[in-house]
Amino acid sequence: MKPIELTDILDLVQYEKRRKAVRAEMMALKALRRLPLNGFLTLLFETRRLVWYQIQEMARAERMVDDSAILGEIDAYGPLVPGGDEWKATLYIEIPDEARLKQMLPRLPGVEHSVYTRCGEFEVGAEGEEGRSREDYTSTVHYLRMHLTPEFLAALRSGAPLAFGVRHAHARAEVAAPESLRAELLSDLEG
Repeated sequence: MKPIELTDILDLVQYEKRRKAVRAEMMALKALRRLPLNGFLTLLFETRRLVWYQIQEMARAERMVDDSAILGEIDAYGPLVPGGDEWKATLYIEIPDEARLKQMLPRLPGVEHSVYTRCGEFEVGAEGEEGRSREDYTSTVHYLRMHLTPEFLAALRSGAPLAFGVRHAHARAEVAAPESLRAELLSDLEG
Protein backbone atom coordinates (compact mmCIF):
# COMPACT_ATOMS: atom_id res chain seq x y z
CA MET A 1 0.00 0.00 0.00
CA LYS A 2 1.14 3.52 -0.76
CA PRO A 3 2.48 5.44 2.26
CA ILE A 4 0.48 8.39 3.54
CA GLU A 5 1.82 11.78 2.50
CA LEU A 6 1.09 15.30 3.67
CA THR A 7 -0.91 15.98 0.49
CA ASP A 8 -3.34 13.18 1.48
CA ILE A 9 -4.45 15.05 4.61
CA LEU A 10 -7.38 17.41 4.19
CA ASP A 11 -7.29 20.83 5.79
CA LEU A 12 -9.56 21.31 8.78
CA VAL A 13 -12.37 23.03 6.86
CA GLN A 14 -12.43 20.43 4.06
CA TYR A 15 -12.39 17.58 6.54
CA GLU A 16 -15.11 19.07 8.73
CA LYS A 17 -17.41 19.30 5.71
CA ARG A 18 -16.88 15.60 4.92
CA ARG A 19 -16.40 14.23 8.43
CA LYS A 20 -19.90 12.81 9.01
CA ALA A 21 -19.78 10.69 5.83
CA VAL A 22 -16.12 9.74 6.36
CA ARG A 23 -16.82 8.69 9.95
CA ALA A 24 -19.73 6.46 8.89
CA GLU A 25 -17.55 4.87 6.21
CA MET A 26 -14.68 4.28 8.68
CA MET A 27 -16.94 2.75 11.34
CA ALA A 28 -18.29 0.29 8.75
CA LEU A 29 -14.76 -0.51 7.59
CA LYS A 30 -13.57 -1.04 11.17
CA ALA A 31 -16.48 -3.41 11.78
CA LEU A 32 -15.33 -5.54 8.84
CA ARG A 33 -11.72 -5.53 10.04
CA ARG A 34 -12.25 -6.19 13.78
CA LEU A 35 -11.79 -9.67 15.17
CA PRO A 36 -12.57 -10.42 18.83
CA LEU A 37 -10.21 -13.17 20.00
CA ASN A 38 -11.73 -13.77 23.43
CA GLY A 39 -13.65 -11.76 26.01
CA PHE A 40 -11.04 -9.00 26.19
CA LEU A 41 -8.58 -9.18 23.26
CA THR A 42 -9.49 -7.73 19.86
CA LEU A 43 -7.49 -7.37 16.67
CA LEU A 44 -8.14 -4.48 14.27
CA PHE A 45 -6.45 -5.07 10.92
CA GLU A 46 -5.01 -1.84 9.65
CA THR A 47 -5.29 -0.52 6.13
CA ARG A 48 -4.18 2.71 4.52
CA ARG A 49 -7.68 4.18 4.73
CA LEU A 50 -7.99 3.53 8.49
CA VAL A 51 -4.53 4.96 9.18
CA TRP A 52 -5.40 8.04 7.09
CA TYR A 53 -8.56 8.43 9.19
CA GLN A 54 -6.58 8.19 12.45
CA ILE A 55 -4.20 10.91 11.29
CA GLN A 56 -7.06 13.07 10.02
CA GLU A 57 -8.88 12.75 13.36
CA MET A 58 -5.72 13.61 15.32
CA ALA A 59 -5.19 16.68 13.16
CA ARG A 60 -8.81 17.68 13.78
CA ALA A 61 -8.71 17.06 17.54
CA GLU A 62 -5.49 19.03 17.96
CA ARG A 63 -6.56 21.72 15.44
CA MET A 64 -3.35 21.16 13.47
CA VAL A 65 -2.66 23.60 10.66
CA ASP A 66 1.14 23.50 10.73
CA ASP A 67 2.62 21.04 8.23
CA SER A 68 5.33 19.96 10.67
CA ALA A 69 2.74 18.96 13.27
CA ILE A 70 0.77 16.95 10.71
CA LEU A 71 4.00 15.33 9.49
CA GLY A 72 4.62 14.30 13.11
CA GLU A 73 1.31 12.42 13.10
CA ILE A 74 2.15 10.85 9.75
CA ASP A 75 5.48 9.73 11.19
CA ALA A 76 3.74 8.29 14.25
CA TYR A 77 0.88 6.45 12.52
CA GLY A 78 2.21 5.98 8.99
CA PRO A 79 4.17 2.83 9.91
CA LEU A 80 0.82 1.10 10.58
CA VAL A 81 0.10 1.03 6.82
CA PRO A 82 0.84 -2.53 5.67
CA GLY A 83 3.14 -3.12 2.76
CA GLY A 84 3.97 -6.07 0.55
CA ASP A 85 3.22 -9.50 1.94
CA GLU A 86 2.30 -8.46 5.45
CA TRP A 87 -0.63 -7.63 7.63
CA LYS A 88 -0.52 -5.06 10.38
CA ALA A 89 -2.96 -5.05 13.23
CA THR A 90 -3.63 -3.24 16.46
CA LEU A 91 -4.22 -5.54 19.42
CA TYR A 92 -6.54 -4.01 22.00
CA ILE A 93 -6.95 -5.20 25.56
CA GLU A 94 -10.54 -4.16 26.19
CA ILE A 95 -11.64 -4.51 29.79
CA PRO A 96 -14.14 -1.79 30.71
CA ASP A 97 -14.09 -2.59 34.44
CA GLU A 98 -11.16 -0.56 35.83
CA ALA A 99 -10.51 -2.89 38.77
CA ARG A 100 -10.40 -5.96 36.51
CA LEU A 101 -8.18 -4.14 34.00
CA LYS A 102 -5.68 -3.28 36.77
CA GLN A 103 -5.76 -6.92 37.84
CA MET A 104 -5.20 -8.29 34.31
CA LEU A 105 -2.51 -5.98 32.90
CA PRO A 106 0.22 -7.34 35.21
CA ARG A 107 -0.67 -10.87 33.98
CA LEU A 108 -0.37 -10.04 30.27
CA PRO A 109 3.22 -8.91 29.57
CA GLY A 110 4.36 -10.43 26.27
CA VAL A 111 0.83 -10.93 24.96
CA GLU A 112 1.86 -9.05 21.81
CA HIS A 113 4.44 -11.75 21.04
CA SER A 114 1.98 -14.62 21.48
CA VAL A 115 -0.42 -13.71 18.64
CA TYR A 116 -0.36 -15.83 15.48
CA THR A 117 -2.26 -16.53 12.30
CA ARG A 118 -2.76 -19.94 10.73
CA CYS A 119 -3.83 -20.77 7.21
CA GLY A 120 -4.22 -24.46 6.56
CA GLU A 121 -1.05 -26.06 7.94
CA PHE A 122 1.04 -22.87 7.81
CA GLU A 123 1.46 -20.56 10.78
CA VAL A 124 2.98 -17.10 11.13
CA GLY A 125 3.70 -15.43 14.46
CA ALA A 126 3.06 -11.73 14.98
CA GLU A 127 5.88 -9.37 15.83
CA GLY A 128 4.90 -6.88 18.51
CA GLU A 129 6.31 -3.40 18.80
CA GLU A 130 8.97 -3.33 21.49
CA GLY A 131 8.55 -1.22 24.60
CA ARG A 132 4.85 -1.78 25.19
CA SER A 133 5.33 -4.52 27.79
CA ARG A 134 7.47 -4.49 30.89
CA GLU A 135 8.24 -7.53 32.99
CA ASP A 136 5.35 -6.74 35.34
CA TYR A 137 2.86 -4.82 33.18
CA THR A 138 1.64 -4.29 29.63
CA SER A 139 -0.06 -1.59 27.59
CA THR A 140 -3.71 -1.83 26.55
CA VAL A 141 -2.70 -1.20 22.90
CA HIS A 142 -0.11 -3.15 20.87
CA TYR A 143 0.94 -2.74 17.24
CA LEU A 144 1.58 -6.01 15.42
CA ARG A 145 3.17 -7.02 12.12
CA MET A 146 2.66 -10.39 10.44
CA HIS A 147 5.16 -11.21 7.68
CA LEU A 148 3.37 -13.77 5.50
CA THR A 149 5.47 -16.54 4.00
CA PRO A 150 5.05 -17.70 0.39
CA GLU A 151 3.59 -21.00 1.66
CA PHE A 152 1.09 -19.19 3.87
CA LEU A 153 0.07 -16.93 0.98
CA ALA A 154 -0.38 -19.89 -1.37
CA ALA A 155 -2.61 -21.62 1.19
CA LEU A 156 -4.61 -18.41 1.71
CA ARG A 157 -5.14 -17.93 -2.02
CA SER A 158 -6.17 -21.55 -2.43
CA GLY A 159 -8.97 -21.12 0.13
CA ALA A 160 -7.44 -22.90 3.15
CA PRO A 161 -9.10 -22.04 6.49
CA LEU A 162 -7.77 -18.86 8.10
CA ALA A 163 -7.60 -18.39 11.88
CA PHE A 164 -6.01 -16.07 14.41
CA GLY A 165 -5.01 -16.91 17.92
CA VAL A 166 -3.10 -16.16 21.10
CA ARG A 167 -0.89 -18.55 23.06
CA HIS A 168 -0.41 -16.43 26.17
CA ALA A 169 -1.02 -18.35 29.43
CA HIS A 170 -3.69 -15.86 30.58
CA ALA A 171 -5.33 -15.21 27.21
CA ARG A 172 -5.46 -18.39 25.12
CA ALA A 173 -7.75 -18.25 22.13
CA GLU A 174 -8.12 -19.22 18.48
CA VAL A 175 -10.89 -18.04 16.20
CA ALA A 176 -11.68 -18.59 12.55
CA ALA A 177 -11.64 -15.47 10.41
CA PRO A 178 -15.08 -14.63 9.03
CA GLU A 179 -15.32 -14.60 5.23
CA SER A 180 -15.78 -10.82 5.23
CA LEU A 181 -12.46 -10.32 7.05
CA ARG A 182 -10.71 -12.90 4.88
CA ALA A 183 -11.88 -11.01 1.77
CA GLU A 184 -10.61 -7.71 3.21
CA LEU A 185 -7.21 -9.17 4.06
CA LEU A 186 -6.86 -10.87 0.69
CA SER A 187 -7.78 -7.61 -1.01
CA ASP A 188 -5.01 -5.85 0.94
CA LEU A 189 -2.46 -8.29 -0.46
CA GLU A 190 -3.74 -8.07 -4.02
CA GLY A 191 -3.94 -4.29 -4.19
